[in-house]
Amino acid sequence: MPTMTLPAGRAVSVAVGLYVAVLLTSVFAPAYLDMHAVLIAVPAVVAMAYRPWLTASAGVVALATRVLLHPETRTGEYTNSTGTSAAILIVTLFGCWVGWERRRQDARLSRVQSVAEVAQRALLRPVPRMIGRFGFAVRYRAAAEEASIGGDLYEVLETPYGVRVLLGDVRGKGLGAVDVAARTLGAFREAAYDAPTLAEVGNRVDRSLGRQLDGEDFVTAVMVELSPEEGAMQVLACGHPSPLLVRSGTVGEVIAEAGLPLGMDLSEPTTRVVDRVRFRPGDVLLLHTDGVTEARDTTGRFYALTDHLATHAHNDASAMLDAVEQGLLAHVGGKLEDDAAMLAVTLPGPLMKVVKPARTLLPAVRP
Repeated sequence: MPTMTLPAGRAVSVAVGLYVAVLLTSVFAPAYLDMHAVLIAVPAVVAMAYRPWLTASAGVVALATRVLLHPETRTGEYTNSTGTSAAILIVTLFGCWVGWERRRQDARLSRVQSVAEVAQRALLRPVPRMIGRFGFAVRYRAAAEEASIGGDLYEVLETPYGVRVLLGDVRGKGLGAVDVAARTLGAFREAAYDAPTLAEVGNRVDRSLGRQLDGEDFVTAVMVELSPEEGAMQVLACGHPSPLLVRSGTVGEVIAEAGLPLGMDLSEPTTRVVDRVRFRPGDVLLLHTDGVTEARDTTGRFYALTDHLATHAHNDASAMLDAVEQGLLAHVGGKLEDDAAMLAVTLPGPLMKVVKPARTLLPAVRP
């Protein structure tokens, strides 16, 4: 079955060009330059647009033209003109069948894609722009072409214990990673509403994944609990890259105590430490996966996320992530080798004025 599709207008234009060429040669060219056999190509070209009715129309026109150009036939003899007519008819019928079959498959593919899009939206639901005083923005790029999701995951939930945020990265790629991401999100969504502490949320997700995953699968993640009344946020690191905090024109790493990844199914219970970090009006917290910081250009140079973030830092999290994402895609030449996710949290305050890119360490602040 043909794999190349021509737009209907372009296919008709090419077919008309062939048709006109046959007519002109029949009028002006010598008899030995008879090109009426080229009429076979007219329905063949139109068939590449996969429009059965258009192919049939082109075939009728080509066949009628062949008869007008060569009306003479000899009874009982097979002539070139008769063979051309048969070829036009066969190509037309085959082109109509191919067009009908292709359109039927396209309709089926469209239905499958619609179901896939619904499933993807259910897995990675849209993040609200605001919850209470906090603003949120997400940018997600799957490495696989034609895919909206991959092995990276995120979630933002408003719970009785505060706004709880998750961003993680599944080991591996492909459909297996998507399955693990779905299991992780399901466990987090259940635990986030029930567990009274962030440490317990991490433990519940860890135990759930430990029961479901085999020994080779695990998830690195960072969880954050936001409480505007306390002026601090809680951070739980599970083998994931440290979040970045933009404050007063500087960008620093939030150094929280790194724990083990989720789902490693250890024989002994894992003690997970929750760190408290000050979160002031005007701050921006950025959670990201290693698909961002480990993206390389053609020379092998890593993407300088800290520098780009400092250059484009301001209170509008969405605009900031747009600028950082554009820089990331420009750095890799438009094609990522790994899934990349960024989730920004803002606490509106005075407008930021970036003085210079800086890299500082912001250790956890304990009460």
